Amino acid sequence: MTEKLYDLDSSVTEFDCKVIELYNMGDQLAVEVDRTAFFPEGGGQTSDRGMLGETYVENVEIQGCHILHFVENSEENVQKFQKGVAIHGKVDWEKRFSDMQQHSGEHLLSGIVHNRFGYNNVGFHLSESGVTVDFDGSFTEKELCKVEDLVNEAIWKNLAVHVFYPDEAALATLEYRSKKEIDGPLRIVEIPGVDVCACCAPHVKRTGEIGQFRILSAEKHRAGTRLSILCGARALHDSRKKLQENAHVSRLLSCKQGETAQFVQKMKSEKEALAFRLVGLQRAVLEERVKAAAPQRVFTAFLDAEMDTLRFYADALAEKAEAFAAVFSLSQPRQFVIISKTGADVGAVCGSLRSSFGAKGGGRNGVAQGAVDASEAELRAVLQEQ
Repeated sequence: MTEKLYDLDSSVTEFDCKVIELYNMGDQLAVEVDRTAFFPEGGGQTSDRGMLGETYVENVEIQGCHILHFVENSEENVQKFQKGVAIHGKVDWEKRFSDMQQHSGEHLLSGIVHNRFGYNNVGFHLSESGVTVDFDGSFTEKELCKVEDLVNEAIWKNLAVHVFYPDEAALATLEYRSKKEIDGPLRIVEIPGVDVCACCAPHVKRTGEIGQFRILSAEKHRAGTRLSILCGARALHDSRKKLQENAHVSRLLSCKQGETAQFVQKMKSEKEALAFRLVGLQRAVLEERVKAAAPQRVFTAFLDAEMDTLRFYADALAEKAEAFAAVFSLSQPRQFVIISKTGADVGAVCGSLRSSFGAKGGGRNGVAQGAVDASEAELRAVLQEQ
């Protein structure tokens, strides 16, 4: 069995070991060594990366009682990792420390939420693209702001993070969080006054190393809430990027950085008012067109407008159509509305568009609508045959 050097000392990143087995896994080789500082994938967290000798370790997994280090399957690596070979390992500290910041920050969050609201952490995922934590309860915006403040206060206190294996007597009196039943010795991570939790992952030694904590978003998830969070350097880089984006927007809008949302809301309201006015003017023009149009069997028109206006125009043209009126948008795929007030089978017309161009949609009671990807000439040709 492999000795877990990461288990009680997360600062160990370099170590010497011996290969005890090599497994061929197709595109990869799985190297098993007698001792390792590499944390394997588990507990919602991706594994460490780094080097075994001069070979890059892409991933580390626990399979049964075996800790496997995955490397490229090549003849050179087959020779390097023969059983009994001594080798030096080195963990990528930048990734390890970032993961520890996120995971220790999550423990502060989960402990504070559990103590304050009684909610349980029912899901955790830590990858390089983000960190999510699921709780079996909901929060107001004000409550989340308070939680964020409390987590950062715990960081500033620079509390010690204790990692230990309690004996049976101590475990019997210990209150701790755990998302699942655990077989074998129980590893406890304790942050005094904040959290006690069963966990297999490396953690910072003091909360001050977490740096900072941010809640990025909250969304309903099943019967509870999913929070997206970031800690430490990841939180810093995310905040910096957003500040830079906000500064760029403020320059484009010629407003103060702290007033961009207010300015955008004003622009949005003005845009909606103009759009409403434009629709009114557009419909007035269309009404004049309908008045000037001579009756004909089929009306086919193309219009740069939303579905409501397409329907308005088709409905007006249908008054002068002996069969039906069809109005299409200019963008592809084209939205369309077909209306008949003479009893023409608009469902059959829609079926012709479907068989000719793969259109989507259908209709009944004199109205059909959908979307189709075809040229104006192609559509006119098919509709005139109806």
